[in-house]
Amino acid sequence: MGDVVRIAIVGGGRTGLPLLEDFLKRPYVEVIGVADKDASSPGAKLAREKGIFFTENADVLAAKASLIDVIIEVSGDPKVKPALKDAFQAQGNRHTIILQDVVARLFVSIIQNSQELVESFHPEDEGIG
Repeated sequence: MGDVVRIAIVGGGRTGLPLLEDFLKRPYVEVIGVADKDASSPGAKLAREKGIFFTENADVLAAKASLIDVIIEVSGDPKVKPALKDAFQAQGNRHTIILQDVVARLFVSIIQNSQELVESFHPEDEGIG
């Protein structure tokens, strides 16, 4: 087996769900976990159906950072990304990359073979500054 990218998703809604669905089809992607404060979100349900670790608390995923290459933060909560960054710094984690809304939208646009960048559901997400 070749290289695998280990991914976690924070937010199982309109952006997180299509990413999760696509990643599950790709042998080079291992989904480590999904976090969503709404345990009934579509992404939360799919994660549990597929036996993927699920939590309502993004901090729990941050604690698994040594297992995660990329964490895609599409929760829409402006407090989550800085909290993840702080947790990673406290752990000395310089490995895990935190992706923001615009990159997730790019991925979803490619997955859906869209001729335009898909709509942002979190336009205020500008990174972690």
